[in-house]
Amino acid sequence: MPMMRRSHQQGFSLIELVVVMGIAAILTMIAVPSYQQSVIKGRRAEARVVINDTAQRLERCYTQFGAYDADDCPIDDADEILSQGGFYTLTVDIPDAATYTLTADPEGAQADDDKCGSLSLTNTGVRDRTGTDDLERCW
Repeated sequence: MPMMRRSHQQGFSLIELVVVMGIAAILTMIAVPSYQQSVIKGRRAEARVVINDTAQRLERCYTQFGAYDADDCPIDDADEILSQGGFYTLTVDIPDAATYTLTADPEGAQADDDKCGSLSLTNTGVRDRTGTDDLERCW
């Protein structure tokens, strides 16, 4: 009786390759948008840092000189301050000696942040955003 030999196949079939590529495509479609949203969310910390730092400096001016718009204060009305990474531009609005509003507007790649948009803080501690997401999620 002749002996049957099995031939060993090497490599992958076309169907196996198509299935693997399909799975990889699905994972990519899920992962990339999630990653992009995570990066945008992480960059919001930059806005909070520049807002809080500027607010502290303004409060020191008020404590030292009795006014947010004092001549000796290093921050003036209509100043624009770029955040460390350049993803936010902070605008300082000091309408009188006793009030201010700080607004951090997203720039460049961060401009795609529709959920929170611009973040703002007043001298009374009121926080706000221009986007549609919950205030606590943005701040």
